[in-house]
Amino acid sequence: MDGPSGSRRRLLQASAWAMGGLAVPPLWSHARADAPTRGLLALGRDLDGRLLLPGDSGYAPAAWPNNARWSGVLPQAVAACAGDEDVRRCIRWARDHGMPFAIRSGGHSYAGFSTTDGLLIDVKALSRITVDLQAGTATVGGGANNQDMADAMRSLPFTVPSGRCPTVGAGGLTLGGGWGFAATHSGLTCDSLLSTELVDATGQTITASDRERPDLFWAVRGGGGGNFGVHTSFTFQLHPVGRVTAFHIVWPPGRQVELMAALQSVQLGNPTMISTRSKVSPTRAGASLAMAELFAQTLGIYWGSPDELRQVMQPALALLEPDILEIEEMPYWVARDFLVTDDPTGSYDIRSRYVSGALDEAGLETMLHWMTRWPGGSLRQANMGILFAAGGKVKERKPEETAYPHRAADFIFQMEASWGPLDGPEQVRRQQDWLTGYMEDMQKFLLPNSYVNFPNRELRDWARAYYGPNLERLSEVKRRYDPDGLFRFPQSIPASA
Repeated sequence: MDGPSGSRRRLLQASAWAMGGLAVPPLWSHARADAPTRGLLALGRDLDGRLLLPGDSGYAPAAWPNNARWSGVLPQAVAACAGDEDVRRCIRWARDHGMPFAIRSGGHSYAGFSTTDGLLIDVKALSRITVDLQAGTATVGGGANNQDMADAMRSLPFTVPSGRCPTVGAGGLTLGGGWGFAATHSGLTCDSLLSTELVDATGQTITASDRERPDLFWAVRGGGGGNFGVHTSFTFQLHPVGRVTAFHIVWPPGRQVELMAALQSVQLGNPTMISTRSKVSPTRAGASLAMAELFAQTLGIYWGSPDELRQVMQPALALLEPDILEIEEMPYWVARDFLVTDDPTGSYDIRSRYVSGALDEAGLETMLHWMTRWPGGSLRQANMGILFAAGGKVKERKPEETAYPHRAADFIFQMEASWGPLDGPEQVRRQQDWLTGYMEDMQKFLLPNSYVNFPNRELRDWARAYYGPNLERLSEVKRRYDPDGLFRFPQSIPASA
Protein backbone atom coordinates (compact mmCIF):
# COMPACT_ATOMS: atom_id res chain seq x y z
CA MET A 1 0.00 0.00 0.00
CA ASP A 2 1.29 3.44 -0.86
CA GLY A 3 2.08 5.81 2.01
CA PRO A 4 -0.32 8.64 2.88
CA SER A 5 -0.32 11.78 0.82
CA GLY A 6 1.17 14.96 2.27
CA SER A 7 -2.22 16.24 3.38
CA ARG A 8 -3.16 12.91 4.98
CA ARG A 9 0.28 12.70 6.64
CA ARG A 10 -0.19 16.13 8.18
CA LEU A 11 -3.64 15.10 9.44
CA LEU A 12 -2.20 11.95 10.98
CA GLN A 13 0.54 13.95 12.69
CA ALA A 14 -2.04 16.40 14.03
CA SER A 15 -4.11 13.46 15.28
CA ALA A 16 -1.17 12.02 17.22
CA TRP A 17 -0.50 15.43 18.75
CA ALA A 18 -4.14 15.77 19.84
CA MET A 19 -4.17 12.32 21.40
CA GLY A 20 -0.97 12.65 23.37
CA GLY A 21 0.80 10.29 20.98
CA LEU A 22 -1.68 7.42 21.36
CA ALA A 23 -2.16 5.24 18.30
CA VAL A 24 -5.76 4.53 17.32
CA PRO A 25 -6.47 1.43 15.23
CA PRO A 26 -8.69 1.91 12.18
CA LEU A 27 -12.34 1.01 12.64
CA TRP A 28 -12.37 -1.08 9.44
CA SER A 29 -9.09 -2.81 8.65
CA HIS A 30 -10.13 -3.74 5.10
CA ALA A 31 -10.70 -0.16 3.91
CA ARG A 32 -8.09 1.33 1.61
CA ALA A 33 -6.13 4.40 2.72
CA ASP A 34 -4.85 5.46 -0.70
CA ALA A 35 -6.48 7.47 -3.49
CA PRO A 36 -10.27 7.15 -3.92
CA THR A 37 -11.57 4.64 -6.43
CA ARG A 38 -13.26 5.61 -9.67
CA GLY A 39 -16.52 4.58 -8.03
CA LEU A 40 -16.14 7.27 -5.38
CA LEU A 41 -15.51 9.88 -8.06
CA ALA A 42 -18.66 8.72 -9.85
CA LEU A 43 -20.61 9.07 -6.60
CA GLY A 44 -19.31 12.61 -6.26
CA ARG A 45 -20.57 13.50 -9.74
CA ASP A 46 -24.03 12.20 -8.83
CA LEU A 47 -24.40 14.21 -5.62
CA ASP A 48 -26.29 17.48 -5.41
CA GLY A 49 -24.01 18.23 -2.47
CA ARG A 50 -20.26 17.76 -2.43
CA LEU A 51 -17.88 14.82 -2.11
CA LEU A 52 -14.79 15.89 -0.16
CA LEU A 53 -11.56 13.99 -0.74
CA PRO A 54 -8.27 14.18 1.20
CA GLY A 55 -6.55 17.40 0.17
CA ASP A 56 -9.79 19.15 -0.82
CA SER A 57 -10.70 22.43 0.78
CA GLY A 58 -13.10 21.60 3.60
CA TYR A 59 -12.05 17.97 3.97
CA ALA A 60 -10.05 18.40 7.21
CA PRO A 61 -12.81 20.08 9.29
CA ALA A 62 -15.44 17.75 7.82
CA ALA A 63 -13.39 14.66 8.70
CA TRP A 64 -12.32 15.76 12.19
CA PRO A 65 -14.41 14.15 14.98
CA ASN A 66 -15.58 15.92 18.11
CA ASN A 67 -13.47 13.58 20.26
CA ALA A 68 -9.90 13.97 19.00
CA ARG A 69 -9.15 10.55 20.45
CA TRP A 70 -10.51 9.15 17.16
CA SER A 71 -8.95 11.72 14.85
CA GLY A 72 -6.53 9.15 13.45
CA VAL A 73 -9.46 7.49 11.67
CA LEU A 74 -9.71 9.36 8.36
CA PRO A 75 -12.44 8.71 5.79
CA GLN A 76 -11.64 8.02 2.15
CA ALA A 77 -14.30 10.62 1.37
CA VAL A 78 -16.87 12.79 3.10
CA ALA A 79 -20.26 13.01 1.36
CA ALA A 80 -21.70 16.38 2.36
CA CYS A 81 -25.33 15.61 1.50
CA ALA A 82 -27.54 18.44 0.24
CA GLY A 83 -30.83 16.56 0.64
CA ASP A 84 -32.62 13.25 1.05
CA GLU A 85 -31.77 12.09 -2.46
CA ASP A 86 -28.05 12.42 -1.72
CA VAL A 87 -28.49 10.19 1.31
CA ARG A 88 -30.25 7.57 -0.80
CA ARG A 89 -27.44 7.72 -3.38
CA CYS A 90 -24.80 7.24 -0.70
CA ILE A 91 -26.51 4.25 0.90
CA ARG A 92 -27.07 2.54 -2.45
CA TRP A 93 -23.46 3.24 -3.47
CA ALA A 94 -22.02 1.93 -0.19
CA ARG A 95 -24.19 -1.18 -0.39
CA ASP A 96 -23.27 -1.89 -4.03
CA HIS A 97 -19.53 -1.29 -3.52
CA GLY A 98 -19.21 -2.94 -0.11
CA MET A 99 -17.53 0.09 1.41
CA PRO A 100 -17.92 0.67 5.15
CA PHE A 101 -19.52 3.96 6.11
CA ALA A 102 -20.55 6.04 9.09
CA ILE A 103 -23.30 8.60 9.56
CA ARG A 104 -22.65 12.02 11.02
CA SER A 105 -25.17 14.69 12.01
CA GLY A 106 -23.87 16.37 15.17
CA GLY A 107 -20.74 14.23 15.26
CA HIS A 108 -20.66 13.84 19.05
CA SER A 109 -20.23 10.07 19.28
CA TYR A 110 -18.00 9.85 22.36
CA ALA A 111 -16.73 6.44 21.22
CA GLY A 112 -15.93 7.52 17.67
CA PHE A 113 -18.83 5.74 15.97
CA SER A 114 -19.58 8.72 13.71
CA THR A 115 -16.25 8.45 11.91
CA THR A 116 -14.86 5.81 9.56
CA ASP A 117 -12.00 5.02 7.23
CA GLY A 118 -14.59 4.38 4.51
CA LEU A 119 -17.33 6.80 3.40
CA LEU A 120 -18.51 9.40 5.91
CA ILE A 121 -22.14 10.38 5.19
CA ASP A 122 -22.60 13.88 6.59
CA VAL A 123 -26.22 15.09 6.85
CA LYS A 124 -25.61 18.37 8.67
CA ALA A 125 -27.09 20.35 5.77
CA LEU A 126 -30.46 18.65 6.32
CA SER A 127 -31.23 21.10 9.11
CA ARG A 128 -34.51 22.74 8.06
CA ILE A 129 -37.02 23.14 10.89
CA THR A 130 -40.72 23.93 10.44
CA VAL A 131 -43.24 24.57 13.21
CA ASP A 132 -46.98 23.96 12.79
CA LEU A 133 -48.64 25.80 15.66
CA GLN A 134 -52.11 24.64 14.65
CA ALA A 135 -51.05 21.00 14.86
CA GLY A 136 -48.72 21.66 17.78
CA THR A 137 -45.77 19.99 16.07
CA ALA A 138 -42.23 20.72 14.90
CA THR A 139 -40.51 18.88 12.05
CA VAL A 140 -36.74 18.85 12.45
CA GLY A 141 -34.25 17.91 9.75
CA GLY A 142 -31.94 15.00 10.46
CA GLY A 143 -28.88 17.27 10.48
CA ALA A 144 -30.24 19.91 12.86
CA ASN A 145 -28.62 20.31 16.26
CA ASN A 146 -29.78 21.57 19.65
CA GLN A 147 -28.88 25.15 18.78
CA ASP A 148 -30.83 24.98 15.52
CA MET A 149 -33.89 23.83 17.45
CA ALA A 150 -33.51 26.62 19.99
CA ASP A 151 -33.09 29.25 17.27
CA ALA A 152 -36.21 28.03 15.46
CA MET A 153 -38.46 27.98 18.53
CA ARG A 154 -37.13 30.55 20.97
CA SER A 155 -39.66 33.21 19.90
CA LEU A 156 -42.50 30.77 20.68
CA PRO A 157 -43.97 29.68 24.01
CA PHE A 158 -43.28 26.07 23.03
CA THR A 159 -40.37 23.64 23.09
CA VAL A 160 -39.28 20.12 22.34
CA PRO A 161 -37.39 18.66 25.33
CA SER A 162 -33.77 18.51 24.18
CA GLY A 163 -30.16 18.54 25.35
CA ARG A 164 -27.93 21.34 26.61
CA CYS A 165 -24.86 20.97 24.35
CA PRO A 166 -25.53 23.32 21.40
CA THR A 167 -23.85 21.31 18.64
CA VAL A 168 -25.15 17.85 19.61
CA GLY A 169 -27.30 16.49 16.78
CA ALA A 170 -31.02 16.35 17.48
CA GLY A 171 -31.14 13.01 15.68
CA GLY A 172 -28.56 11.20 17.78
CA LEU A 173 -30.02 12.73 20.93
CA THR A 174 -33.51 11.48 20.09
CA LEU A 175 -32.53 8.01 18.91
CA GLY A 176 -30.66 7.27 22.14
CA GLY A 177 -33.51 8.52 24.34
CA GLY A 178 -32.63 12.16 24.86
CA TRP A 179 -31.66 13.48 28.28
CA GLY A 180 -31.90 17.21 28.98
CA PHE A 181 -32.98 19.54 31.76
CA ALA A 182 -36.62 19.31 30.60
CA ALA A 183 -36.69 15.49 30.86
CA THR A 184 -37.93 15.20 34.44
CA HIS A 185 -40.77 17.64 33.69
CA SER A 186 -41.73 16.74 30.09
CA GLY A 187 -40.06 13.40 29.36
CA LEU A 188 -37.17 12.36 27.16
CA THR A 189 -36.78 13.82 23.67
CA CYS A 190 -37.88 10.48 22.18
CA ASP A 191 -41.07 10.61 24.26
CA SER A 192 -42.21 13.61 22.19
CA LEU A 193 -41.41 11.95 18.85
CA LEU A 194 -44.46 11.44 16.61
CA SER A 195 -42.77 10.13 13.48
CA THR A 196 -39.45 9.96 11.65
CA GLU A 197 -38.33 9.52 8.06
CA LEU A 198 -35.23 7.48 7.33
CA VAL A 199 -33.34 5.96 4.43
CA ASP A 200 -33.26 2.21 5.01
CA ALA A 201 -30.84 -0.53 3.96
CA THR A 202 -32.43 -0.73 0.47
CA GLY A 203 -31.79 2.97 -0.14
CA GLN A 204 -35.49 3.85 0.12
CA THR A 205 -37.08 6.52 2.33
CA ILE A 206 -39.58 5.07 4.78
CA THR A 207 -41.65 6.49 7.64
CA ALA A 208 -41.90 5.11 11.16
CA SER A 209 -44.72 6.16 13.50
CA ASP A 210 -47.46 4.63 15.63
CA ARG A 211 -49.39 3.93 12.41
CA GLU A 212 -46.60 3.12 9.96
CA ARG A 213 -44.07 0.46 10.91
CA PRO A 214 -44.84 0.69 14.65
CA ASP A 215 -42.20 -1.97 15.38
CA LEU A 216 -39.50 0.25 13.89
CA PHE A 217 -40.96 3.31 15.63
CA TRP A 218 -40.66 1.48 18.95
CA ALA A 219 -37.03 0.63 18.20
CA VAL A 220 -35.82 4.08 17.17
CA ARG A 221 -37.00 5.60 20.47
CA GLY A 222 -33.97 4.58 22.50
CA GLY A 223 -32.27 2.06 20.22
CA GLY A 224 -29.44 4.47 19.41
CA GLY A 225 -28.31 6.14 16.19
CA GLY A 226 -26.92 4.40 13.13
CA ASN A 227 -28.71 1.07 13.64
CA PHE A 228 -31.66 1.04 11.24
CA GLY A 229 -31.03 3.77 8.68
CA VAL A 230 -30.11 7.39 8.07
CA HIS A 231 -32.79 9.57 9.67
CA THR A 232 -33.57 12.60 7.51
CA SER A 233 -36.38 14.17 9.58
CA PHE A 234 -38.19 13.94 12.91
CA THR A 235 -41.64 15.27 13.83
CA PHE A 236 -42.19 16.12 17.49
CA GLN A 237 -45.10 17.11 19.70
CA LEU A 238 -44.58 20.63 21.09
CA HIS A 239 -44.77 21.38 24.82
CA PRO A 240 -45.96 24.75 26.14
CA VAL A 241 -43.41 26.67 28.24
CA GLY A 242 -43.53 29.90 30.22
CA ARG A 243 -41.41 31.26 33.04
CA VAL A 244 -39.17 29.02 35.13
CA THR A 245 -36.52 29.46 37.80
CA ALA A 246 -32.94 28.69 36.78
CA PHE A 247 -30.25 28.16 39.40
CA HIS A 248 -26.50 27.69 39.80
CA ILE A 249 -25.18 27.06 43.30
CA VAL A 250 -21.55 26.41 44.26
CA TRP A 251 -20.37 25.53 47.77
CA PRO A 252 -16.81 25.89 49.08
CA PRO A 253 -14.88 22.66 49.81
CA GLY A 254 -16.23 20.79 52.82
CA ARG A 255 -19.23 18.55 53.67
CA GLN A 256 -19.26 17.22 50.10
CA VAL A 257 -20.95 13.93 51.00
CA GLU A 258 -23.71 15.64 52.98
CA LEU A 259 -24.28 18.19 50.21
CA MET A 260 -24.53 15.57 47.46
CA ALA A 261 -26.88 13.49 49.61
CA ALA A 262 -29.07 16.54 50.28
CA LEU A 263 -29.18 17.47 46.59
CA GLN A 264 -30.31 13.96 45.68
CA SER A 265 -33.03 14.16 48.34
CA VAL A 266 -34.22 17.47 46.89
CA GLN A 267 -34.50 15.90 43.45
CA LEU A 268 -36.22 12.74 44.65
CA GLY A 269 -38.67 14.75 46.76
CA ASN A 270 -39.69 16.98 43.84
CA PRO A 271 -39.25 14.62 40.87
CA THR A 272 -41.19 16.48 38.16
CA MET A 273 -40.74 20.03 39.47
CA ILE A 274 -36.96 20.24 39.45
CA SER A 275 -34.13 19.03 37.24
CA THR A 276 -30.62 19.05 38.67
CA ARG A 277 -27.12 18.30 37.49
CA SER A 278 -25.04 17.96 40.63
CA LYS A 279 -21.36 17.14 40.91
CA VAL A 280 -18.12 17.44 42.85
CA SER A 281 -15.18 19.06 41.04
CA PRO A 282 -11.55 19.88 41.85
CA THR A 283 -10.32 23.43 42.25
CA ARG A 284 -7.18 22.82 40.14
CA ALA A 285 -5.46 20.55 37.64
CA GLY A 286 -2.79 18.07 38.69
CA ALA A 287 -2.43 15.00 40.89
CA SER A 288 -2.72 14.43 44.65
CA LEU A 289 -5.98 16.28 45.12
CA ALA A 290 -6.99 16.78 48.73
CA MET A 291 -10.56 16.72 50.04
CA ALA A 292 -10.12 20.43 50.77
CA GLU A 293 -9.72 20.98 47.02
CA LEU A 294 -13.04 19.38 46.02
CA PHE A 295 -16.20 21.48 45.89
CA ALA A 296 -19.88 20.61 45.29
CA GLN A 297 -22.18 22.41 42.89
CA THR A 298 -25.57 22.07 41.26
CA LEU A 299 -27.48 23.78 38.48
CA GLY A 300 -30.78 23.27 36.72
CA ILE A 301 -34.40 24.36 36.33
CA TYR A 302 -37.27 24.60 38.79
CA TRP A 303 -40.83 24.86 37.48
CA GLY A 304 -41.96 27.34 40.09
CA SER A 305 -40.93 30.60 41.77
CA PRO A 306 -37.51 31.51 43.23
CA ASP A 307 -38.98 31.64 46.74
CA GLU A 308 -40.37 28.13 46.33
CA LEU A 309 -37.00 26.89 45.09
CA ARG A 310 -35.15 28.40 48.06
CA GLN A 311 -37.50 26.52 50.36
CA VAL A 312 -37.02 23.30 48.41
CA MET A 313 -33.23 23.75 48.50
CA GLN A 314 -33.07 24.41 52.26
CA PRO A 315 -31.69 20.95 53.15
CA ALA A 316 -28.58 21.78 51.09
CA LEU A 317 -28.41 25.52 51.71
CA ALA A 318 -28.51 25.02 55.49
CA LEU A 319 -25.45 22.74 55.46
CA LEU A 320 -22.90 25.25 54.24
CA GLU A 321 -23.07 28.82 52.98
CA PRO A 322 -22.61 28.83 49.19
CA ASP A 323 -19.88 30.79 47.45
CA ILE A 324 -22.22 31.29 44.48
CA LEU A 325 -26.01 31.47 44.83
CA GLU A 326 -27.71 32.31 41.55
CA ILE A 327 -31.47 31.80 41.62
CA GLU A 328 -33.51 33.76 39.10
CA GLU A 329 -36.90 33.55 37.45
CA MET A 330 -36.76 33.95 33.66
CA PRO A 331 -38.45 32.85 30.44
CA TYR A 332 -37.81 29.21 29.56
CA TRP A 333 -35.65 30.07 26.54
CA VAL A 334 -33.47 32.44 28.59
CA ALA A 335 -33.04 29.64 31.13
CA ARG A 336 -32.01 27.34 28.31
CA ASP A 337 -29.22 29.78 27.40
CA PHE A 338 -28.26 30.10 31.07
CA LEU A 339 -27.76 26.34 31.27
CA VAL A 340 -25.93 25.79 27.99
CA THR A 341 -22.68 23.92 28.47
CA ASP A 342 -19.44 23.98 26.56
CA ASP A 343 -19.26 21.10 24.13
CA PRO A 344 -16.66 18.42 24.85
CA THR A 345 -13.41 19.22 23.08
CA GLY A 346 -9.99 17.64 22.72
CA SER A 347 -9.49 14.00 23.71
CA TYR A 348 -11.63 12.39 26.38
CA ASP A 349 -13.08 9.13 27.69
CA ILE A 350 -16.51 8.91 29.32
CA ARG A 351 -18.21 6.20 31.41
CA SER A 352 -21.81 6.13 32.67
CA ARG A 353 -24.17 4.05 34.78
CA TYR A 354 -27.62 4.59 36.28
CA VAL A 355 -28.68 5.03 39.90
CA SER A 356 -31.96 3.85 41.40
CA GLY A 357 -32.98 5.99 44.34
CA ALA A 358 -29.95 7.84 45.70
CA LEU A 359 -26.23 7.14 45.57
CA ASP A 360 -25.74 6.35 49.26
CA GLU A 361 -23.09 7.64 51.65
CA ALA A 362 -20.72 4.75 50.94
CA GLY A 363 -21.04 5.38 47.21
CA LEU A 364 -20.36 9.08 47.64
CA GLU A 365 -17.36 8.37 49.87
CA THR A 366 -15.98 5.99 47.23
CA MET A 367 -16.51 8.63 44.53
CA LEU A 368 -14.58 11.23 46.52
CA HIS A 369 -11.82 8.73 47.34
CA TRP A 370 -11.21 8.12 43.63
CA MET A 371 -11.17 11.83 42.90
CA THR A 372 -8.26 12.24 45.30
CA ARG A 373 -6.45 9.44 43.42
CA TRP A 374 -6.48 11.29 40.09
CA PRO A 375 -3.03 10.64 38.55
CA GLY A 376 -2.74 14.15 37.19
CA GLY A 377 -2.58 15.85 33.87
CA SER A 378 -2.50 19.23 32.20
CA LEU A 379 -6.28 19.76 32.33
CA ARG A 380 -8.57 20.30 35.30
CA GLN A 381 -11.04 17.42 35.39
CA ALA A 382 -14.35 19.23 35.61
CA ASN A 383 -16.53 16.09 35.35
CA MET A 384 -15.09 13.51 37.72
CA GLY A 385 -18.46 12.55 39.20
CA ILE A 386 -21.82 13.86 38.01
CA LEU A 387 -25.42 12.97 38.85
CA PHE A 388 -27.93 13.94 36.14
CA ALA A 389 -31.57 13.78 37.23
CA ALA A 390 -33.18 11.17 34.97
CA GLY A 391 -36.45 10.26 36.72
CA GLY A 392 -39.66 12.23 37.20
CA LYS A 393 -41.73 12.26 34.02
CA VAL A 394 -39.34 9.76 32.40
CA LYS A 395 -40.51 7.10 34.88
CA GLU A 396 -44.17 7.46 33.88
CA ARG A 397 -43.62 5.21 30.85
CA LYS A 398 -42.99 1.49 31.20
CA PRO A 399 -39.51 0.17 30.26
CA GLU A 400 -40.99 -1.87 27.41
CA GLU A 401 -43.10 1.00 26.01
CA THR A 402 -40.14 2.28 23.98
CA ALA A 403 -36.69 0.84 23.32
CA TYR A 404 -35.25 3.10 26.06
CA PRO A 405 -35.29 0.67 29.02
CA HIS A 406 -33.97 2.72 31.95
CA ARG A 407 -37.33 4.06 33.15
CA ALA A 408 -36.84 2.94 36.75
CA ALA A 409 -33.66 4.97 37.23
CA ASP A 410 -33.48 8.30 39.04
CA PHE A 411 -30.01 9.52 38.02
CA ILE A 412 -27.35 9.00 35.39
CA PHE A 413 -23.93 8.77 37.02
CA GLN A 414 -21.15 9.93 34.70
CA MET A 415 -17.39 10.31 35.01
CA GLU A 416 -14.71 11.19 32.50
CA ALA A 417 -11.03 11.77 31.89
CA SER A 418 -9.71 14.31 29.40
CA TRP A 419 -6.24 15.13 28.18
CA GLY A 420 -4.36 17.56 25.97
CA PRO A 421 -1.17 17.71 23.92
CA LEU A 422 0.98 18.25 27.04
CA ASP A 423 -0.06 14.82 28.32
CA GLY A 424 2.13 12.08 26.86
CA PRO A 425 1.04 8.49 26.15
CA GLU A 426 2.10 7.14 29.56
CA GLN A 427 0.20 9.88 31.36
CA VAL A 428 -2.90 9.21 29.27
CA ARG A 429 -2.68 5.50 30.05
CA ARG A 430 -2.54 6.28 33.77
CA GLN A 431 -5.64 8.43 33.41
CA GLN A 432 -7.54 5.70 31.58
CA ASP A 433 -6.45 3.09 34.14
CA TRP A 434 -7.75 5.44 36.82
CA LEU A 435 -11.07 5.75 35.04
CA THR A 436 -11.39 1.98 34.68
CA GLY A 437 -10.55 1.34 38.33
CA TYR A 438 -12.89 4.10 39.46
CA MET A 439 -15.84 2.66 37.53
CA GLU A 440 -15.14 -0.89 38.67
CA ASP A 441 -15.07 0.20 42.32
CA MET A 442 -18.38 2.07 41.88
CA GLN A 443 -20.22 -0.92 40.38
CA LYS A 444 -21.67 -2.11 43.68
CA PHE A 445 -23.48 1.20 44.11
CA LEU A 446 -24.85 1.48 40.56
CA LEU A 447 -27.26 -0.30 38.25
CA PRO A 448 -25.62 -2.51 35.58
CA ASN A 449 -27.02 -0.24 32.86
CA SER A 450 -25.43 2.44 30.70
CA TYR A 451 -26.79 5.31 28.58
CA VAL A 452 -26.33 4.51 24.88
CA ASN A 453 -25.71 8.20 24.15
CA PHE A 454 -22.64 7.98 26.43
CA PRO A 455 -21.08 5.00 24.61
CA ASN A 456 -17.84 3.40 25.73
CA ARG A 457 -15.83 0.82 23.79
CA GLU A 458 -14.45 -0.79 26.96
CA LEU A 459 -17.93 -1.50 28.37
CA ARG A 460 -18.37 -5.20 29.09
CA ASP A 461 -21.65 -6.77 27.90
CA TRP A 462 -22.46 -3.42 26.29
CA ALA A 463 -25.59 -4.60 24.44
CA ARG A 464 -27.27 -5.72 27.66
CA ALA A 465 -26.05 -2.61 29.50
CA TYR A 466 -27.54 -0.27 26.89
CA TYR A 467 -30.78 -2.11 26.18
CA GLY A 468 -31.51 -4.42 29.12
CA PRO A 469 -34.70 -6.49 28.66
CA ASN A 470 -35.41 -4.76 25.32
CA LEU A 471 -32.35 -6.27 23.60
CA GLU A 472 -34.09 -9.34 22.14
CA ARG A 473 -36.90 -7.26 20.63
CA LEU A 474 -34.38 -4.79 19.19
CA SER A 475 -32.51 -7.67 17.56
CA GLU A 476 -35.76 -8.84 15.96
CA VAL A 477 -36.37 -5.40 14.49
CA LYS A 478 -32.74 -5.26 13.31
CA ARG A 479 -33.16 -8.54 11.42
CA ARG A 480 -36.40 -7.33 9.87
CA TYR A 481 -35.18 -3.95 8.60
CA ASP A 482 -31.45 -4.60 8.09
CA PRO A 483 -31.16 -8.34 7.40
CA ASP A 484 -27.70 -8.05 5.82
CA GLY A 485 -26.25 -5.87 8.58
CA LEU A 486 -25.53 -2.91 6.31
CA PHE A 487 -25.73 -0.50 9.24
CA ARG A 488 -22.96 -1.78 11.46
CA PHE A 489 -20.28 -0.42 13.76
CA PRO A 490 -18.47 -1.89 16.78
CA GLN A 491 -21.52 -1.50 19.04
CA SER A 492 -24.42 -1.70 16.58
CA ILE A 493 -27.45 -3.73 17.66
CA PRO A 494 -26.62 -7.41 17.12
CA ALA A 495 -28.84 -9.48 14.84
CA SER A 496 -29.16 -12.06 17.61
CA ALA A 497 -29.17 -11.29 21.33
